[in-house]
Amino acid sequence: MRLKLRDFRNYEQLDLVFPPGIIVIAGPNGAGKSNLLEAIHYLSYLKSFRTGRDREVIRYERPLAVVDAQLKDDNERRFDVRLVLKSGKRFLRLNGSAITRFQDFIGRLHSQFFFPGDLSLLTGDPALRREVMDLELLRLKPALTPVYQKYKAAHKQRNTTLKLLYPQPGQRRANASGLEKALSVYTEQLITAGVQIIRERRGLVKVLNELFAPLYAQLAPPEGESVCLRYRTTLALEPDAGIASSFRAALVAAEDAEANMRYTVVGPHRDDLGFILDQEHDLRHFGSQGQQRSAALTFRLALSALSARRLGDDPLLLLDDALSEMDDERKQRLLKLCQKHRQVFITSASRREIELISPLASAVYNVTDGSVRLS
Repeated sequence: MRLKLRDFRNYEQLDLVFPPGIIVIAGPNGAGKSNLLEAIHYLSYLKSFRTGRDREVIRYERPLAVVDAQLKDDNERRFDVRLVLKSGKRFLRLNGSAITRFQDFIGRLHSQFFFPGDLSLLTGDPALRREVMDLELLRLKPALTPVYQKYKAAHKQRNTTLKLLYPQPGQRRANASGLEKALSVYTEQLITAGVQIIRERRGLVKVLNELFAPLYAQLAPPEGESVCLRYRTTLALEPDAGIASSFRAALVAAEDAEANMRYTVVGPHRDDLGFILDQEHDLRHFGSQGQQRSAALTFRLALSALSARRLGDDPLLLLDDALSEMDDERKQRLLKLCQKHRQVFITSASRREIELISPLASAVYNVTDGSVRLS
Protein backbone atom coordinates (compact mmCIF):
# COMPACT_ATOMS: atom_id res chain seq x y z
CA MET A 1 0.00 0.00 0.00
CA ARG A 2 1.23 3.48 -0.86
CA LEU A 3 -0.06 6.36 1.27
CA LYS A 4 0.52 10.05 0.51
CA LEU A 5 -0.57 12.91 2.77
CA ARG A 6 -0.51 16.65 2.36
CA ASP A 7 -1.38 19.00 5.22
CA PHE A 8 -3.22 16.22 7.06
CA ARG A 9 -3.03 16.71 10.84
CA ASN A 10 0.68 17.26 11.66
CA TYR A 11 1.96 15.93 8.30
CA GLU A 12 2.99 18.60 5.82
CA GLN A 13 4.14 16.09 3.19
CA LEU A 14 4.33 12.31 3.46
CA ASP A 15 4.88 9.53 0.93
CA LEU A 16 5.21 5.97 2.27
CA VAL A 17 5.04 2.49 0.77
CA PHE A 18 4.01 -0.14 3.33
CA PRO A 19 4.91 -3.81 2.79
CA PRO A 20 2.50 -6.68 3.51
CA GLY A 21 2.52 -8.26 6.95
CA ILE A 22 2.57 -6.71 10.41
CA ILE A 23 3.66 -3.07 10.37
CA VAL A 24 4.65 -1.36 13.60
CA ILE A 25 4.11 2.39 13.93
CA ALA A 26 6.23 3.41 16.92
CA GLY A 27 6.79 6.70 18.65
CA PRO A 28 5.88 8.83 21.66
CA ASN A 29 2.34 9.96 22.36
CA GLY A 30 1.39 12.98 20.27
CA ALA A 31 3.95 12.30 17.54
CA GLY A 32 1.35 11.44 14.88
CA LYS A 33 1.06 7.64 14.96
CA SER A 34 -2.73 7.63 15.14
CA ASN A 35 -2.91 10.28 12.41
CA LEU A 36 -1.65 7.73 9.87
CA LEU A 37 -4.42 5.32 10.80
CA GLU A 38 -6.96 8.13 10.80
CA ALA A 39 -6.05 8.97 7.19
CA ILE A 40 -6.70 5.36 6.14
CA HIS A 41 -9.98 5.42 8.08
CA TYR A 42 -11.07 8.40 5.96
CA LEU A 43 -10.42 6.35 2.83
CA SER A 44 -12.61 3.55 4.15
CA TYR A 45 -15.54 5.37 5.71
CA LEU A 46 -15.19 9.00 4.56
CA LYS A 47 -14.99 10.14 8.15
CA SER A 48 -12.64 10.23 11.12
CA PHE A 49 -12.80 7.92 14.10
CA ARG A 50 -11.77 10.85 16.32
CA THR A 51 -13.77 13.90 15.22
CA GLY A 52 -16.92 14.78 13.35
CA ARG A 53 -15.41 17.95 11.88
CA ASP A 54 -13.15 17.70 8.84
CA ARG A 55 -11.68 21.11 9.63
CA GLU A 56 -9.85 19.59 12.60
CA VAL A 57 -7.75 17.27 10.43
CA ILE A 58 -6.50 20.03 8.10
CA ARG A 59 -3.07 21.27 9.13
CA TYR A 60 -3.08 24.57 10.95
CA GLU A 61 -3.60 27.59 8.66
CA ARG A 62 -3.73 25.43 5.53
CA PRO A 63 -6.72 25.63 3.16
CA LEU A 64 -7.11 21.92 2.51
CA ALA A 65 -5.85 18.41 3.23
CA VAL A 66 -5.17 15.67 0.69
CA VAL A 67 -5.08 11.90 1.28
CA ASP A 68 -3.92 9.64 -1.56
CA ALA A 69 -3.63 5.85 -1.58
CA GLN A 70 -2.80 3.19 -4.12
CA LEU A 71 -3.09 -0.54 -3.58
CA LYS A 72 -4.51 -3.76 -4.98
CA ASP A 73 -6.76 -6.18 -3.15
CA ASP A 74 -6.49 -9.97 -3.02
CA ASN A 75 -8.21 -10.21 -6.40
CA GLU A 76 -5.76 -7.71 -8.02
CA ARG A 77 -8.45 -5.05 -8.25
CA ARG A 78 -6.91 -1.58 -8.36
CA PHE A 79 -7.76 0.98 -5.69
CA ASP A 80 -6.38 4.41 -6.53
CA VAL A 81 -8.12 7.08 -4.51
CA ARG A 82 -7.70 10.77 -3.77
CA LEU A 83 -9.66 12.54 -1.05
CA VAL A 84 -9.54 16.32 -0.70
CA LEU A 85 -10.98 17.99 2.40
CA LYS A 86 -11.65 21.69 1.87
CA SER A 87 -14.03 24.28 3.33
CA GLY A 88 -16.25 21.68 4.94
CA LYS A 89 -16.60 19.70 1.70
CA ARG A 90 -15.11 16.42 0.48
CA PHE A 91 -13.94 15.80 -3.06
CA LEU A 92 -13.28 12.19 -3.99
CA ARG A 93 -11.84 10.43 -7.03
CA LEU A 94 -11.60 6.65 -7.36
CA ASN A 95 -9.53 5.15 -10.15
CA GLY A 96 -9.71 8.47 -11.98
CA SER A 97 -13.48 8.99 -11.70
CA ALA A 98 -15.27 11.47 -9.47
CA ILE A 99 -17.46 9.93 -6.75
CA THR A 100 -20.43 11.92 -5.49
CA ARG A 101 -22.56 9.34 -3.65
CA PHE A 102 -21.61 7.59 -0.40
CA GLN A 103 -23.11 4.29 -1.56
CA ASP A 104 -20.88 4.27 -4.65
CA PHE A 105 -17.76 4.29 -2.49
CA ILE A 106 -18.43 2.65 0.87
CA GLY A 107 -16.87 -0.80 1.08
CA ARG A 108 -14.33 -0.24 -1.69
CA LEU A 109 -11.35 -0.10 0.71
CA HIS A 110 -11.89 -2.98 3.07
CA SER A 111 -10.48 -2.22 6.51
CA GLN A 112 -11.19 -2.71 10.18
CA PHE A 113 -10.02 -0.51 13.03
CA PHE A 114 -9.48 -0.81 16.73
CA PHE A 115 -8.74 2.37 18.66
CA PRO A 116 -8.88 3.12 22.41
CA GLY A 117 -12.38 4.54 22.08
CA ASP A 118 -13.58 1.17 20.78
CA LEU A 119 -14.17 0.05 24.37
CA SER A 120 -17.22 2.29 24.25
CA LEU A 121 -18.55 -0.20 21.71
CA LEU A 122 -19.25 -2.37 24.75
CA THR A 123 -19.68 0.15 27.53
CA GLY A 124 -21.22 3.10 25.69
CA ASP A 125 -24.62 4.06 24.36
CA PRO A 126 -26.54 1.47 22.27
CA ALA A 127 -26.62 4.02 19.44
CA LEU A 128 -22.92 3.35 18.84
CA ARG A 129 -23.48 -0.40 18.52
CA ARG A 130 -26.40 0.19 16.15
CA GLU A 131 -24.21 2.51 14.07
CA VAL A 132 -21.47 -0.14 13.80
CA MET A 133 -23.96 -2.82 12.75
CA ASP A 134 -25.54 -0.56 10.16
CA LEU A 135 -22.25 0.70 8.79
CA GLU A 136 -21.04 -2.87 8.26
CA LEU A 137 -24.30 -3.83 6.58
CA LEU A 138 -24.00 -0.87 4.21
CA ARG A 139 -20.39 -1.78 3.50
CA LEU A 140 -21.36 -5.36 2.66
CA LYS A 141 -24.64 -4.43 0.95
CA PRO A 142 -24.58 -0.84 -0.37
CA ALA A 143 -28.01 -1.43 -1.94
CA LEU A 144 -29.51 -1.20 1.57
CA THR A 145 -28.83 2.55 1.63
CA PRO A 146 -32.36 3.50 0.39
CA VAL A 147 -33.93 1.26 3.07
CA TYR A 148 -32.13 3.13 5.83
CA GLN A 149 -33.05 6.44 4.23
CA LYS A 150 -36.74 5.43 4.13
CA TYR A 151 -36.68 4.33 7.76
CA LYS A 152 -34.97 7.54 8.87
CA ALA A 153 -37.51 9.66 6.96
CA ALA A 154 -40.52 7.71 8.30
CA HIS A 155 -39.15 7.85 11.85
CA LYS A 156 -38.63 11.61 11.66
CA GLN A 157 -42.06 12.28 10.10
CA ARG A 158 -43.78 10.00 12.60
CA ASN A 159 -42.16 11.79 15.53
CA THR A 160 -43.14 15.17 14.10
CA THR A 161 -46.73 13.96 13.71
CA LEU A 162 -46.82 12.63 17.29
CA LYS A 163 -45.76 16.05 18.58
CA LEU A 164 -48.52 17.71 16.56
CA LEU A 165 -51.10 15.12 17.63
CA TYR A 166 -50.12 15.53 21.29
CA PRO A 167 -49.28 19.24 21.85
CA GLN A 168 -48.73 18.41 25.53
CA PRO A 169 -47.75 15.03 27.03
CA GLY A 170 -50.85 12.82 27.10
CA GLN A 171 -53.17 15.51 25.71
CA ARG A 172 -54.60 14.58 22.31
CA ARG A 173 -55.48 17.37 19.89
CA ALA A 174 -59.18 17.61 19.09
CA ASN A 175 -60.43 17.16 15.49
CA ALA A 176 -57.14 15.60 14.40
CA SER A 177 -58.34 13.04 11.85
CA GLY A 178 -55.82 14.32 9.30
CA LEU A 179 -52.95 13.83 11.73
CA GLU A 180 -54.25 10.36 12.63
CA LYS A 181 -54.25 9.35 8.96
CA ALA A 182 -50.74 10.74 8.48
CA LEU A 183 -49.55 8.84 11.56
CA SER A 184 -51.01 5.63 10.14
CA VAL A 185 -49.16 6.16 6.84
CA TYR A 186 -45.84 6.85 8.55
CA THR A 187 -46.37 3.85 10.84
CA GLU A 188 -46.69 1.51 7.85
CA GLN A 189 -43.63 3.05 6.22
CA LEU A 190 -41.72 2.61 9.48
CA ILE A 191 -42.75 -1.04 9.72
CA THR A 192 -41.91 -1.86 6.10
CA ALA A 193 -38.38 -0.43 6.23
CA GLY A 194 -37.85 -1.41 9.88
CA VAL A 195 -38.60 -5.09 9.32
CA GLN A 196 -36.00 -5.26 6.56
CA ILE A 197 -33.40 -3.58 8.79
CA ILE A 198 -34.16 -5.97 11.66
CA ARG A 199 -33.84 -9.00 9.39
CA GLU A 200 -30.54 -7.79 8.00
CA ARG A 201 -29.13 -7.01 11.45
CA ARG A 202 -30.29 -10.35 12.82
CA GLY A 203 -28.58 -12.16 9.95
CA LEU A 204 -25.40 -10.12 10.39
CA VAL A 205 -25.19 -10.86 14.12
CA LYS A 206 -25.84 -14.56 13.56
CA VAL A 207 -23.05 -14.88 10.99
CA LEU A 208 -20.71 -12.65 13.00
CA ASN A 209 -21.22 -14.74 16.13
CA GLU A 210 -20.17 -17.88 14.25
CA LEU A 211 -16.86 -16.12 13.63
CA PHE A 212 -16.64 -14.14 16.87
CA ALA A 213 -17.08 -16.93 19.45
CA PRO A 214 -14.20 -19.17 18.24
CA LEU A 215 -11.93 -16.15 17.70
CA TYR A 216 -12.55 -14.98 21.24
CA ALA A 217 -11.74 -18.48 22.49
CA GLN A 218 -8.35 -18.20 20.76
CA LEU A 219 -7.67 -14.87 22.44
CA ALA A 220 -8.88 -15.87 25.92
CA PRO A 221 -6.80 -18.05 28.29
CA PRO A 222 -7.10 -21.83 27.91
CA GLU A 223 -10.22 -23.03 29.71
CA GLY A 224 -11.12 -19.37 30.09
CA GLU A 225 -14.33 -17.44 29.63
CA SER A 226 -16.56 -17.50 26.56
CA VAL A 227 -18.26 -14.50 24.93
CA CYS A 228 -20.95 -14.51 22.23
CA LEU A 229 -23.03 -11.93 20.35
CA ARG A 230 -26.81 -11.49 20.49
CA TYR A 231 -29.16 -9.13 18.70
CA ARG A 232 -31.39 -7.49 21.27
CA THR A 233 -34.87 -6.31 20.38
CA THR A 234 -38.24 -6.19 22.09
CA LEU A 235 -39.81 -7.70 18.96
CA ALA A 236 -40.29 -11.39 18.25
CA LEU A 237 -37.69 -12.47 15.68
CA GLU A 238 -39.23 -15.88 15.02
CA PRO A 239 -40.99 -16.81 12.90
CA ASP A 240 -39.54 -14.57 10.24
CA ALA A 241 -42.95 -13.86 8.71
CA GLY A 242 -44.20 -12.62 12.07
CA ILE A 243 -41.73 -9.77 12.58
CA ALA A 244 -44.00 -7.23 10.90
CA SER A 245 -47.04 -8.21 12.98
CA SER A 246 -44.89 -8.17 16.14
CA PHE A 247 -43.68 -4.68 15.25
CA ARG A 248 -47.23 -3.48 14.58
CA ALA A 249 -48.51 -4.98 17.83
CA ALA A 250 -45.66 -3.40 19.79
CA LEU A 251 -46.53 0.02 18.34
CA VAL A 252 -50.18 -0.43 19.31
CA ALA A 253 -49.15 -1.44 22.84
CA ALA A 254 -46.91 1.63 23.04
CA GLU A 255 -49.65 4.14 22.15
CA ASP A 256 -49.99 5.46 25.72
CA ALA A 257 -46.23 5.74 26.13
CA GLU A 258 -45.94 7.56 22.79
CA ALA A 259 -48.73 9.93 23.79
CA ASN A 260 -46.75 10.89 26.88
CA MET A 261 -43.27 10.83 25.35
CA ARG A 262 -44.39 12.25 21.98
CA TYR A 263 -41.91 10.17 19.99
CA THR A 264 -41.58 6.62 18.62
CA VAL A 265 -40.49 4.27 21.41
CA VAL A 266 -40.35 0.95 19.50
CA GLY A 267 -38.30 -0.11 16.49
CA PRO A 268 -34.80 -0.88 15.24
CA HIS A 269 -33.69 2.59 16.35
CA ARG A 270 -34.06 1.24 19.92
CA ASP A 271 -32.43 -2.18 19.44
CA ASP A 272 -28.97 -3.21 20.61
CA LEU A 273 -26.08 -5.62 20.16
CA GLY A 274 -25.26 -7.67 23.25
CA PHE A 275 -21.87 -9.09 24.24
CA ILE A 276 -22.73 -12.03 26.49
CA LEU A 277 -20.25 -13.53 28.94
CA ASP A 278 -20.51 -17.29 29.58
CA GLN A 279 -23.93 -17.45 27.89
CA GLU A 280 -25.79 -15.38 30.52
CA HIS A 281 -24.03 -12.22 31.76
CA ASP A 282 -23.77 -8.86 30.03
CA LEU A 283 -20.07 -8.27 29.48
CA ARG A 284 -20.60 -4.53 30.05
CA HIS A 285 -21.49 -5.15 33.68
CA PHE A 286 -19.74 -8.41 34.55
CA GLY A 287 -16.56 -8.38 32.45
CA SER A 288 -13.12 -7.10 33.43
CA GLN A 289 -11.48 -4.35 31.38
CA GLY A 290 -9.17 -6.96 29.86
CA GLN A 291 -12.16 -9.09 28.82
CA GLN A 292 -13.94 -6.07 27.38
CA ARG A 293 -10.83 -5.06 25.44
CA SER A 294 -10.46 -8.62 24.15
CA ALA A 295 -14.10 -8.63 23.04
CA ALA A 296 -13.76 -5.30 21.20
CA LEU A 297 -10.64 -6.58 19.41
CA THR A 298 -12.29 -9.90 18.60
CA PHE A 299 -15.28 -8.04 17.16
CA ARG A 300 -12.97 -6.27 14.69
CA LEU A 301 -11.28 -9.56 13.83
CA ALA A 302 -14.68 -11.15 13.23
CA LEU A 303 -15.69 -8.29 10.95
CA SER A 304 -12.44 -8.77 9.04
CA ALA A 305 -13.14 -12.49 8.64
CA LEU A 306 -16.65 -11.71 7.42
CA SER A 307 -15.31 -9.28 4.81
CA ALA A 308 -12.83 -11.89 3.61
CA ARG A 309 -15.63 -14.43 3.31
CA ARG A 310 -18.28 -12.20 1.70
CA LEU A 311 -16.12 -9.89 -0.40
CA GLY A 312 -13.20 -12.18 -1.19
CA ASP A 313 -10.69 -9.72 0.22
CA ASP A 314 -8.79 -9.71 3.51
CA PRO A 315 -9.26 -6.19 4.94
CA LEU A 316 -6.51 -3.98 6.22
CA LEU A 317 -6.41 -4.32 10.00
CA LEU A 318 -5.46 -1.21 11.96
CA LEU A 319 -4.87 -1.50 15.70
CA ASP A 320 -4.27 1.76 17.51
CA ASP A 321 -2.76 1.18 20.96
CA ALA A 322 -4.46 -2.22 21.05
CA LEU A 323 -1.96 -4.11 23.18
CA SER A 324 -1.93 -1.84 26.22
CA GLU A 325 -3.73 -3.05 29.35
CA MET A 326 -3.47 -6.65 28.17
CA ASP A 327 -1.32 -9.28 29.86
CA ASP A 328 1.61 -10.70 27.90
CA GLU A 329 -0.16 -13.97 27.13
CA ARG A 330 -3.14 -12.21 25.58
CA LYS A 331 -0.76 -10.00 23.60
CA GLN A 332 1.00 -13.04 22.20
CA ARG A 333 -2.29 -14.68 21.26
CA LEU A 334 -3.46 -11.46 19.56
CA LEU A 335 -0.24 -11.22 17.54
CA LYS A 336 -0.66 -14.85 16.48
CA LEU A 337 -4.11 -13.99 15.13
CA CYS A 338 -2.71 -10.89 13.39
CA GLN A 339 -0.18 -13.02 11.50
CA LYS A 340 -3.08 -14.57 9.58
CA HIS A 341 -3.93 -11.22 7.95
CA ARG A 342 -2.45 -9.73 4.80
CA GLN A 343 -1.57 -6.33 6.24
CA VAL A 344 -1.83 -5.18 9.87
CA PHE A 345 -0.87 -1.77 11.28
CA ILE A 346 -0.12 -1.65 15.03
CA THR A 347 0.72 1.58 16.84
CA SER A 348 2.54 1.64 20.16
CA ALA A 349 4.36 4.09 22.41
CA SER A 350 5.74 1.30 24.59
CA ARG A 351 9.31 0.16 23.96
CA ARG A 352 8.51 -3.16 25.61
CA GLU A 353 5.55 -3.75 23.29
CA ILE A 354 7.60 -2.79 20.26
CA GLU A 355 10.25 -5.31 21.25
CA LEU A 356 7.51 -7.93 21.58
CA ILE A 357 6.03 -7.21 18.14
CA SER A 358 9.19 -6.48 16.13
CA PRO A 359 10.33 -10.10 15.59
CA LEU A 360 6.99 -10.76 13.85
CA ALA A 361 6.90 -7.48 11.89
CA SER A 362 7.74 -6.92 8.25
CA ALA A 363 8.61 -3.27 9.01
CA VAL A 364 8.93 -0.88 11.94
CA TYR A 365 8.41 2.85 11.38
CA ASN A 366 9.37 5.50 13.91
CA VAL A 367 7.24 8.65 14.08
CA THR A 368 8.63 11.91 15.46
CA ASP A 369 6.78 15.23 15.19
CA GLY A 370 5.25 14.61 11.77
CA SER A 371 8.16 12.77 10.21
CA VAL A 372 8.30 9.02 9.63
CA ARG A 373 11.38 6.90 9.05
CA LEU A 374 11.89 3.18 8.56
CA SER A 375 13.72 1.66 11.50
